[in-house]
Amino acid sequence: LYNRNGKLYIYMNGVRKSSGLEDTQKNRELLENNHKNDEFYKKFDVRTKGRTIIELCEEILIEKEKKLQATTIRSYYSNFNKHILPFFSKKYPHEITPKNIKDWYSSIKTLGTLNICVNSILKPAFENAIIEEYIKTSPFIVSFPTLRSDYEMNPFNLEEIKLILDNASGWFKNFLGIAFFTGMRTGEILALEYKDINFTEGTISINKTQTMGLNKSPKSKSSIREIDILSQCEIFLKNQQKISGLGKNLFKAERRDGKIYGSCTLKYQWEKLLKKCNLKYRNIYQTRHSFASNMLSNKEDIFWVSKMLGHKNPNITLEKYSKYIKSNRTKKQPLWIQKTMFLYKIDTVVLLDIGYIEIHK
Repeated sequence: LYNRNGKLYIYMNGVRKSSGLEDTQKNRELLENNHKNDEFYKKFDVRTKGRTIIELCEEILIEKEKKLQATTIRSYYSNFNKHILPFFSKKYPHEITPKNIKDWYSSIKTLGTLNICVNSILKPAFENAIIEEYIKTSPFIVSFPTLRSDYEMNPFNLEEIKLILDNASGWFKNFLGIAFFTGMRTGEILALEYKDINFTEGTISINKTQTMGLNKSPKSKSSIREIDILSQCEIFLKNQQKISGLGKNLFKAERRDGKIYGSCTLKYQWEKLLKKCNLKYRNIYQTRHSFASNMLSNKEDIFWVSKMLGHKNPNITLEKYSKYIKSNRTKKQPLWIQKTMFLYKIDTVVLLDIGYIEIHK
């Protein structure tokens, strides 16, 4: 306890708290006996120095609203409400230890969620707490846990694609046909407008994506691209034109403003169709993997495939899909053996066997 301007203050756990009480012997005894009692603080309106973690986080989110797209902010608030609020509610920065953070990490299942919660919200909030001198150090010295994704790339082969398209109908059939024969992302297809399609030049201009019903810029600069319309894809584009008529958007629904609201809206149709085809469930993003794997396994140029997918460079495409790439090299004697021949006389014969080389003259 200490006196400041005639009032009693408590310094506890690195935080200075004003009791609002006069510095008398009776009040000192009262504080010493009850300073850890929450009801005491409420009764005497004891105020803590500093803001709660939630208040600091909300300040960060308000600042981010000015800079980020609406769909990103929705994702941030969703993660904040689901993962941050339950654990950090009513807590102050000084009350959180590295061990608390490590324990909290164990409740998060994906690295993407951790990145949003920690790097985009909590770390900046605790940095502000340091700046405002509520705390001296941040508890975020604990490394992220190793989180293994259970996502599996499992593309459809050409026979499965034919089966799916044969059993689909209407706008959904056209949607899948475009997905399977362009490699476009779901959001990119949903954001398509007729002005983006040039049948004369045989190209599609991809310059936006749709998430939760809102159009926004694609995920990266390389995602803004112009791709070729394959003959198989053209059929589905023109069939969809007959369904949507002269509207602005290629795909539309009857509800709200006439847009289909993201891959979640498509999930029911997709699950029902795979069940009808007696195919094991795979998420709808596998249409993109199917395009890439089928093109590369049929020896299409990797630079062209990479451009169609909107990858930054062919190395990314190679890293993801290398097992589907078939060599164009004809079967012949390995080059290093041919070079070895020059080391021997013209009549030397080199016989290869597993594990050794035997030379006969």
